[in-house]
Amino acid sequence: MPDTVLSTASSAKSVKQIRQRQRRRAPHGPSEQVRVREMLSYLAAALPARTSAAARLLALQCALRSTTTGKVNIPAGLIRGMRIASEPSAFTELEAAGWLHSPSGPTHTGISVELLDTAVRMQAPTRTDRARAANWILRVCQMDEIRQLGASPRLLALALAAHLPDETGMPAAEQEVLARMCGLPLQKLTSLLDVLVAMRFLRSWAHGAVPEDLHWELTRRTHLTGSFSGLESDRVT
Repeated sequence: MPDTVLSTASSAKSVKQIRQRQRRRAPHGPSEQVRVREMLSYLAAALPARTSAAARLLALQCALRSTTTGKVNIPAGLIRGMRIASEPSAFTELEAAGWLHSPSGPTHTGISVELLDTAVRMQAPTRTDRARAANWILRVCQMDEIRQLGASPRLLALALAAHLPDETGMPAAEQEVLARMCGLPLQKLTSLLDVLVAMRFLRSWAHGAVPEDLHWELTRRTHLTGSFSGLESDRVT
C-alpha cells in the first residue's frame, strides 16, 4: 500500500479520535444547578402538593438516576447519604402517588424501582450528565451546616443553592415558587430561611423591591458552584 494512503488513513483516524474526545468533553446541557432546579420545578407539578420533603429528595435521586426504561437502583448508602433512611414513608408516598412502583419495596441493600412518570423517562440529558446533577445534590445535602437538619430545611437549602445569581449578583425567586418546589406552606418559608441563616448556610436573605420576591446570599457560594465530576454516591456511608 502506498505511503500516501497510509498517511491519509492515519490522519483521518487521528481526526476522528480528536473529535470523539471533544464530544466526550463537551457539555450536554445546563449546569448541575440548573438541571436540579428544573427537576424541582417539574416535581412540584408532577407530585401531590402535600408530598413530604423526604419523598421529594428521594424522587430527585430517582429521576436523575433513571435509565431510559425507567429502572432505578438506589443503594442503601446513598439513602443514608441523603439522610432519609429514617423516613420510611418517603418511598410509600411516591408509590401511593403512582409516581413509581417496586415489586419488592425497600430492602437493607437499597431500593429497586420502576418510574411510572413518562416525562421523567424521556429526559434528553445523558445518564452521565444526570448523575452529575444527582451527585451535586449529595454534595449540598452533606454540607456540615445542614446535614443534621430535617428534610424540609435541607430541601429548601438545595432549592436555594440551585438558583444562579441574577443581574444583582444574588440569587432570587418568587417566594411562592420556592415554597411550591419544597412542598412548604408559604407561612413556613421565612422561618426556615431564618434557620438556614442561623446555621450559616445563608449569609442573609431579604424581600426584593416586589414583596413577593426573595433575594439571598449563600455563605459558601464558591463551594456549591461549578461541576462536581466525582460519581461517588454509591459509596456514601
